[in-house]
Amino acid sequence: MAASAWIITGLGTNNPQRVFMMVGNGAAALWQNNATINLVSVTVPGAQVGTGAAQAMTSNSTQSTSPYDGFTVCTPPAQVYVGAAYQRRNNTQPANATLQVTSPANLTNGAGDTIPFTEISWTTSALGGDANPNAIPAGTFTGGTQFLTNVAQGTLRENCHTFSFANTAMRASGTYDGRVTYTLFTP
Repeated sequence: MAASAWIITGLGTNNPQRVFMMVGNGAAALWQNNATINLVSVTVPGAQVGTGAAQAMTSNSTQSTSPYDGFTVCTPPAQVYVGAAYQRRNNTQPANATLQVTSPANLTNGAGDTIPFTEISWTTSALGGDANPNAIPAGTFTGGTQFLTNVAQGTLRENCHTFSFANTAMRASGTYDGRVTYTLFTP
């Protein structure tokens, strides 16, 4: 049976204090390093530019399974896997890690034209229904750093994000780029 969005508990203590985060393609298992950076993009048809008709974005991510248990969670390229886990060694260490995302103010093209990053938003889901749709909540990029969720000690929060472009204004043609950075940290 396909997995839902999860907050999994019981990752344990009495281990090294560590955090794990994966957005898009990642390692085969929790706690492994992977430096892959995935691309999420959209091509707006000429007749629809600036009409306000939201455009679904796709990614080059192929990550469909959870690194925790191997269950199929997402359906790439329409969905991007997002997961975060935290484990502490003992009770004197912080009870939570913080997951946040940082985006620039604008996407820019080679000519210096811009699109506000606030034009890009995401919804959350997972195959098999969503037992916990707010494991990592839906939202809109703010053009700055924004809090996504706390990750309690011994838990993994995971679900799939589907990105869309609001397409609210006429824009100069071109390829617009911008990079968002997800960060998981403990105080």
